[in-house]
Amino acid sequence: MDDNEKHALDVVRARLVQRYPDLEPEIVEDLIAAALDRFDGCRVRDFVPLLIERATTRTLDATYSRAPALPEPIRTSELPATAHAEPAVISSGRVRGVRGAFARRSPRLS
Repeated sequence: MDDNEKHALDVVRARLVQRYPDLEPEIVEDLIAAALDRFDGCRVRDFVPLLIERATTRTLDATYSRAPALPEPIRTSELPATAHAEPAVISSGRVRGVRGAFARRSPRLS
């Protein structure tokens, strides 16, 4: 691990600690270490901090999120019938198929 990767992991660590202030920083540290172990031996290390942040965030969201309780859905009566007897869309009477609307006609097909 080079200095750039260490610095990027420190930034990830600080960001996650700020995002989850109710958790102990040791929990975030342990999850980052566990995610970092998954990438040992990888030759391409450019995206390791990003992947570690995503994996740790996913784990923290799934494990420690306290989603607000959803309120009871509001029950409404049926919608009133409309007084309009005419259709909402006026048709021109001519219906063109998909080919006529989107495809260019070839002179050979005429």
